[in-house]
Amino acid sequence: MKIALLTLTLTLGIFNCNAQNQREMEEKIRSNINAEFKQNSSNCSYGIDAVSDFNDKVEFWNICNLKNGNRIITIESHEKERYYQEIYFEKNGELVYAKETENYMPKNHFTQMSWNCEFYTENGELIALMSLGHGKTEDEKWNPDVIFEMYKNRLTELKRIKKQLFTTMYKSNHGGFDYFHIYSELLKSVLNQKLTHIHP
Repeated sequence: MKIALLTLTLTLGIFNCNAQNQREMEEKIRSNINAEFKQNSSNCSYGIDAVSDFNDKVEFWNICNLKNGNRIITIESHEKERYYQEIYFEKNGELVYAKETENYMPKNHFTQMSWNCEFYTENGELIALMSLGHGKTEDEKWNPDVIFEMYKNRLTELKRIKKQLFTTMYKSNHGGFDYFHIYSELLKSVLNQKLTHIHP
C-alpha cells in the first residue's frame, strides 16, 4: 500500500513539474515574440494602403514592409455592430504571430464587449495561444489551427489586390506601364488617406 502511494505521489509530482515547465516555456515564447512584434510595429506607419470587398464587406488593409525583411499585415472592418481586426506578423517570410480581435461596438458607441486571441507559431505549427474575453474560444468546436487557413486566404487576397492595381495601371496607359503614373497615383492615395483616415 505504501509503495503504491509513493508511486502515485512521484507520478503526480513529475506530472505537475512537466506541466509547470510547459507553462514557463510557453510564457517565454510569448514574451519573446511579443517584444519582437512591438519593436517591429514601432517602425510601421499606420494608415490605409488598400481596400477590399472579397468577403462581402469593406475591409481596410495596412501592409508594413520593414527594412529587416519582416512584414506586418493589419486588416480592419466594421459590420453589423462588430469591429473586426486581424494582424499577421511575418519574420523572414514565415508567420510567427497573429492576433484576431472581435469587439461588439455599435455605431456611435464605445466598445461594449471585447474578445481577442493571440496565436504564436513556428514552422507552420501553433506553439502557444492566449485568449481574452468572451468569443470563439468558448465554443468547443472551435479549432485554433483555423488561423493558418485565415492567413493563407489573406495572402491570396493580397495577391489579387496587387494584380488588380497593376492591371488598372496597365490599362490606363493604353497597354503599357507608366511607372511615373503609378507612383503619382500611389502617392496621391497615401496623402488622401493621411487626411481622411480616422483610427477607431
